[in-house]
Amino acid sequence: MGKQDTIPIAKALRSAEKELTKGLLKWRLKRTGRPVPDERQLEQGSEQIVDRVHNVVKKRSRNILEEFRRAKKEFRKACRDENDSDEND
Repeated sequence: MGKQDTIPIAKALRSAEKELTKGLLKWRLKRTGRPVPDERQLEQGSEQIVDRVHNVVKKRSRNILEEFRRAKKEFRKACRDENDSDEND
């Protein structure tokens, strides 16, 4: 599957995220008794929320990946240290 094949999938997923977000916004506003804005405003708001969520996930996933890398290094170092001490016994 090439990069060109994934573009329609990415667009479809993003569209689904925006629609879900728009539905949640409508539900939340109705639930709290606030007026629901027009479709254009809902579209813009859901677009902004999806963008923000993507940015947060991107930043946090980098941090998580970095933590895994650190843990891997520490684990390997600990294993080497254990093996070194076993050889000395």
